[in-house]
Amino acid sequence: MTQAGDGGRDGRESDAVLVAAGVADLMLSGIGSVLRGARGLLRRSDLAELAQDGQEEMKARGRLALERSVCLGEPHMELLARRCAAARPGRHDA
Repeated sequence: MTQAGDGGRDGRESDAVLVAAGVADLMLSGIGSVLRGARGLLRRSDLAELAQDGQEEMKARGRLALERSVCLGEPHMELLARRCAAARPGRHDA
């Protein structure tokens, strides 16, 4: 495809059209591969077990993410031990 003229406004417009067409083609080929993968997934006989495994995996990941982000206080037994030690008269730890 050749362009006539000095490549001014018409050249930029045709470049934009070509880029848009290229992006659209890339998206369509990507959608096609996703659909082929989904079709293969739906043919599996263990789809229910696969979905259950995926759900359990997401729960485990969610649990780990929450444990990382939650501000945990002092452990309960450690807190009780410190209170007991502080309540004993005459015993002071350095």
